[in-house]
Amino acid sequence: MTKSLPKRAAVVIIGGGIQGLSIAFNLFEQGQRDILVLDAGYFQGGASGRNGTLIRPGFASVAWTELFVLTVREWESWSKRLGENIMFTQRGYSVISEQEKSEAMLLEGLKVQQSLGVRSRMLTRREIDDLLPAINKSRVRAVQHQTDGGVAPHHAVMKGLLAFCHRNQVDVRYRTRITGLERTTSRVTAVLVGEHRIEADCIVACAGPNNPDIAALAGVALNGFGMRIEAMALEPTRPLIKPAIALIDSLAYFHQTSRGEVVGGTEVPERPRMSLKVDLPVMANMAKVYLDMFPQLGEVRILRHWAGQLHASSDFAPLLGEHPQLKDLWFSAGWSYGFAGAPAAGKLLAEAITKGRIDHRMQPFSLDRFEKTGPIVEGGIVLA
Repeated sequence: MTKSLPKRAAVVIIGGGIQGLSIAFNLFEQGQRDILVLDAGYFQGGASGRNGTLIRPGFASVAWTELFVLTVREWESWSKRLGENIMFTQRGYSVISEQEKSEAMLLEGLKVQQSLGVRSRMLTRREIDDLLPAINKSRVRAVQHQTDGGVAPHHAVMKGLLAFCHRNQVDVRYRTRITGLERTTSRVTAVLVGEHRIEADCIVACAGPNNPDIAALAGVALNGFGMRIEAMALEPTRPLIKPAIALIDSLAYFHQTSRGEVVGGTEVPERPRMSLKVDLPVMANMAKVYLDMFPQLGEVRILRHWAGQLHASSDFAPLLGEHPQLKDLWFSAGWSYGFAGAPAAGKLLAEAITKGRIDHRMQPFSLDRFEKTGPIVEGGIVLA
């Protein structure tokens, strides 16, 4: 029998995906107890169960690279700290340019990455032959390879996080929808689940595409919009692709699993909308990119095609921190690389909440940056 909801909690986290569970895990590690996680859906029902699972440390801007250097460092320690094998494999991450403009961006980004300690380099033609033997080399202008990048299957990661929470009495409730937030003039005070009121010292919203709705319940605005992304998996084939891959010009990203499936997605410009329905034109575009870049995949069948939803900020960078108009309401929102960035977000937000200190790696991603410092310009993300 499911126990009743508590009447209060020190921290209520809205959203039980990788972001919410990462925050709960990090809060617990930093000594916080009495943590309640609420999610309207089912376990892995959101973007945490519908993503490409690719992880890399390096981008083109200092802000993004500093954040993701931290996130890779956290990924490297999660299995030991969680006491669960999250299956993070650092097979490397190759960002491929097909045009002169994107090659220039990769070269400039390389300087940023190397200045911040990222093990990154531009591959020679011989190295491309060795690392990507099946790629259509006539389409490849340049390859930036990040040694410490890789992949982590979401089922293993989410299972590990939830198991840690259960072992340590972090209260996680799925199929529990938030219906309201209470506030005073200056701060949020409680979460409502139907008629049930849960008083909270602090509320953290990390509900993916529903983050703007959470903000609206508190009577404040949140930058960004909902959008859909799609991905597919091909039937198992012999090993063709060693590292994780991003095709910066074709807006594609994928990797080959240990079972031989090629899993990934291709971004197609479309009107942002909230739906889990897949589109045949998107599938066709994905298939064309795969065929153009890896001709040997031409005979391989599509096994699965699915869609996921996210909340993207207007510069596609995360929104991390306390809402500037309402104390004790925190957000991890606006993510376009939310699965990969969750370890860093969890660590930085937990430190900010428990210690009252905003780390310099989190500061650029504040919710009010658009009014204060302007959007973050990042040329290395793979989004339409």
